[in-house]
Amino acid sequence: MFTGNRLTRFLAAAVVSMGLLLMSPVRLSSRVAPQHWTITINIFPTTITFPAADPDLEPVVAANTPVHIQVTTSPPNRRWEVTIRAEGNLVSASGQVIPISTISWRASPNDVFRDGVLAAGQSLVLAQERGQKEADLSFYFQNSWDYVAGEYTQVITFTASLL
Repeated sequence: MFTGNRLTRFLAAAVVSMGLLLMSPVRLSSRVAPQHWTITINIFPTTITFPAADPDLEPVVAANTPVHIQVTTSPPNRRWEVTIRAEGNLVSASGQVIPISTISWRASPNDVFRDGVLAAGQSLVLAQERGQKEADLSFYFQNSWDYVAGEYTQVITFTASLL
């Protein structure tokens, strides 16, 4: 049973919804490599959300779906790097802010793609390898009563480069 204050806090948390807009699939060419060398990165889905949850019952909330990432090069076996970058913190339409560092991810398999925590304005190495590789990234939100209820968004950019 919830007390009046506790119920209010629960209802406020129940409307928290966050979305991350991920860079859509793209084909990139490296500047330093010969023109016929290319790298392709496919990402699906391009948007994820975190369902509303009571922080006492779910201190860590999983996104609605994993993000599948696939990297291929032409010619095959070229060395590449993928970075992930949060362009800023999570922001609501009313200007409320939740630190982007409350969002982490786990890669599966994680022999090539690394687990990590987002950092505002910083490009983090997600993977370095050669040839075709793919993984699923599961994103997680560190839930807290400290955050004002609302919808928060941020753009996350994946960048693929030939090395």
